[in-house]
Amino acid sequence: MSYRLESIEIFVRALPPGRMRFVLGKAGRDSSQSAKPKPRPPAQKRRPGGFLVTRAIVVDGQGRRAVGMSGDRPSYGWLDKRPQYSGSEKPARLLALVKAAREVYLAAPAFASPFAIWRSCNREIQRLGREADHEPLSASFASALFERAIVDAVCRLHDATLFEAVKNDLLGVDPGEVFPQLKDIRIASLLPKKPRTRIFVRHTVGGADPLTEADWPKEERVDDGEPETLEEYISRDGVRFFKVKVSGDPEGDFDRLQRIWQVVMHAEDPVVTLDGNESYDDLDSFSRLVELLEEKAPGLFQHMLFIEQPMPRALTHDPATTKKIHKIAGKKDLVIDEADGELDAFPNAFAIGYSGVSHKNCKGFFKSLLNLAWCHHFEDTTDRNAFMSGEDLSNMPLVPLHQDYAALGLLDIDHCERNGHHYTYGMPFLTAQEKRLTREHHPDLYTERRGEMFLNIQDGAVDCASLQTTGFGVAFEPEWEHLIPFEEWEEM
Repeated sequence: MSYRLESIEIFVRALPPGRMRFVLGKAGRDSSQSAKPKPRPPAQKRRPGGFLVTRAIVVDGQGRRAVGMSGDRPSYGWLDKRPQYSGSEKPARLLALVKAAREVYLAAPAFASPFAIWRSCNREIQRLGREADHEPLSASFASALFERAIVDAVCRLHDATLFEAVKNDLLGVDPGEVFPQLKDIRIASLLPKKPRTRIFVRHTVGGADPLTEADWPKEERVDDGEPETLEEYISRDGVRFFKVKVSGDPEGDFDRLQRIWQVVMHAEDPVVTLDGNESYDDLDSFSRLVELLEEKAPGLFQHMLFIEQPMPRALTHDPATTKKIHKIAGKKDLVIDEADGELDAFPNAFAIGYSGVSHKNCKGFFKSLLNLAWCHHFEDTTDRNAFMSGEDLSNMPLVPLHQDYAALGLLDIDHCERNGHHYTYGMPFLTAQEKRLTREHHPDLYTERRGEMFLNIQDGAVDCASLQTTGFGVAFEPEWEHLIPFEEWEEM
């Protein structure tokens, strides 16, 4: 089968001010991790103030057309943390790279499969990124945005769900074309018998999140009817998986983690992961945190599953850290996230001692399939554990969230970081028609409270069987006329 890309349009869905303050990584160093959260400003300005939604039209060899969609929040401060670019330069640079990536895809000739066009375009976008001094992760984001729209369209041309498209090799995925070591692996053979449709929420605990009622006096409360403290979320939603942000200060992080453990230990069979967001720029300090937890917080340590991206991405890939990383990894599995910029990032990190890699659609769906193949290769050829975790706080309804859950179901990941909704009151950014269609098509995934729609979390998990629909998890198109054309978006 042959395809060609007819058009790509980019829109923006604006987001309202946030309801809760959020702190991650080194931002948490400004105050003691055991201190109470800072007072809440009247409204939390979000940056970026919206997320991107793309519409691509793909035509097959018979002249049939299909619309494909994708969406991501352009989290420029996460993609590129380097200090040499200012807070105003980073969004402009990222959006310029997104525009350049669109032109690369539009200039591509007819292609035999979505995997084929992704391979050629991703190489060129990474090259353009290097020339303009972008992080590889930023280039991956720019490429991935259009990759998923093409996958969605091709799935629709074949009247197939994402799971069916991968299972039946409609996307042309061949790991051996990228890495000779994976030449004998067929992705279809790695998939579960059917996609996972019930996925546990791993509730993120930010550095400023209040833990108990005592942390959050009445005069500071939002009072919008939704939970505001960690203990309230545990009580209302039954969450039992938790992702805790740490700041790079071992003693301060240890103190706050002890406070958090006193709350989450009352959840049913709690599971905790830590996320450094590159905050530990000193390997000995990170080792100190692990030692403190192992020696002085055995209950928490036993319930810790893994530690995600503790150190900066460059240090993560430094072979000189191998001996110390292997020692730490012998106590707790380590996962890369921001360090997963290049296609070979996971195998490089695995050689140093890391066992896991995060799945994020914004880093590339095909990259995740390649990393899935690496996991099986490593487990077959070494005596070490290798796995993928589900991460991404920023996914919002409808398109980004739905596509992420569809990918998680295919990858058979049973829990995922999932509470960007905590920082927004429901889904006020959807139109009345979009909300009506959401209720019609996704009664399992969403619920209504006080006239607004929310992610439906029951017993700590969401049911999302309704996403097993034709395409990449998206049952209906947005009302495009109510979105902001990319070229007209000014508020970042």
